[in-house]
Amino acid sequence: MSDQGKLESYAALVRAWAPRLDLVSPGDLDRFEERHILDSLRAGPLVELAPEGICADVGSGAGLPGIPLAIVSRRSWRLFEPRARRAGFLEEVVRTLDLDCEVLQMTAQEGADDPSLRHVVATARALAPPAQAFELLRPLLSSGGRAVVWHGHAAELPPGVESWSDGIAQVIV
Repeated sequence: MSDQGKLESYAALVRAWAPRLDLVSPGDLDRFEERHILDSLRAGPLVELAPEGICADVGSGAGLPGIPLAIVSRRSWRLFEPRARRAGFLEEVVRTLDLDCEVLQMTAQEGADDPSLRHVVATARALAPPAQAFELLRPLLSSGGRAVVWHGHAAELPPGVESWSDGIAQVIV
């Protein structure tokens, strides 16, 4: 299946499961590709700049941004999602789309306690305010790893964080 086919199948899975799991706002389902998939893919160049290695999406929920980035980057991803039902949805997406992803039913804080869970990229979209999101991502990064956080237009970025593009900031540790 092509990347475009996988992205379309992913959108269909979200639409099918969203009413039961509250994956995204019901008003966003009609514009899911534009509002969520394309927005997630904006970080693709940052993922490509990272050295070889495993990437992480923290608070993955509906799989954003991890699933779209896993499809186009062809990298291994870990999807951190502590809620059992949403983790089950992510497992179904990974299985259905045959993605190189591991779903971890845990929080970022729990992952930080395991030194084997270090990543070259860690992402967070709609997880927490930027300062808090960066603090959650940092312990999951290997040396030289890149934390990527989506933020609102009025959000205050913490010191040392670079605004990469409109609504996306990064820091390299």
